[in-house]
Amino acid sequence: MAGEKRSWYYRLSFPRKTALWGFIFLLPWLLGFLLLFLVPMVQTFQYSFNQLEIVPTGGIKLTPAGFENFRHALLVDPNFNPALVNTLIEVLLYTPMIIIFSLLCAILLNGKFRGRAVARAIFFIPIIMATGLMMERVTNLSGQMQAATEGEGAVYGAGFIAQLLFNLGIGNQLVQYLLDMVNRIFEIISLSGIQILIFLASLQAISPSLYEVAKIEGATAYETFWKVTVVMVSPMILTCTIYTMSDLFARSDIMTLVYDLAFRQSRYGLSAAMSSIYLLLSVLTISIVVLMLRKVVFYYD
Repeated sequence: MAGEKRSWYYRLSFPRKTALWGFIFLLPWLLGFLLLFLVPMVQTFQYSFNQLEIVPTGGIKLTPAGFENFRHALLVDPNFNPALVNTLIEVLLYTPMIIIFSLLCAILLNGKFRGRAVARAIFFIPIIMATGLMMERVTNLSGQMQAATEGEGAVYGAGFIAQLLFNLGIGNQLVQYLLDMVNRIFEIISLSGIQILIFLASLQAISPSLYEVAKIEGATAYETFWKVTVVMVSPMILTCTIYTMSDLFARSDIMTLVYDLAFRQSRYGLSAAMSSIYLLLSVLTISIVVLMLRKVVFYYD
């Protein structure tokens, strides 16, 4: 009806509607964070400044310790600092390779060929089967592959790739990095399933007219890849980078160290201090990477 009054939703501007649906999309996560994670996180910071004891009759007893737990974690404990450094190095080294591998796989799976639905399912199988036993088996398989290629110098293994890269004049550090990634290919595949799906959805959302314009302008496939494909999926590169780094931080050996201190040695204060340091380091590292990547992200309106 022409004279019917429209509801409040239809009177909103487009940016406000977008913000509203964005809030609705984030609402389940916000509720989960507030109800399940916020209180334990605050309690962890509280315990890190105290010595915690379990009272036999029930409850806990907190004895103020100041920064003693943090001092012990950083200056006394022989395992925490090496584990912290190794985790940070692995996150910074693994993340670029996982992102590159995921993007290339998504581009291949986005092509038109027979059986592509089966191929997509195969790449997602590691996510479905990512149980503790399966991940342990994958890690052992990667270690066996690395030992075999180092010991035997297989023609189709890492030794052949290293010789090829050295002949191309690539530096030793870059060659070693690439060899490590080749030897851990099973782990990279198991960590790339979600990213491949995100990139695949992003590639399918790119307008075909952009590729048609690039072809008309005489752009090569190489130029089209960098100036159209990479640019258009750059927001998803940022998203996948955040997800990958968070996932790698969550899989660190520090999680086992913290768990053992709390529930096997009953050193709850020290465990909480290590958890707090690790959380702050994770947030700081991801924030720095996000600030660096945001400068090159292109949003298509």
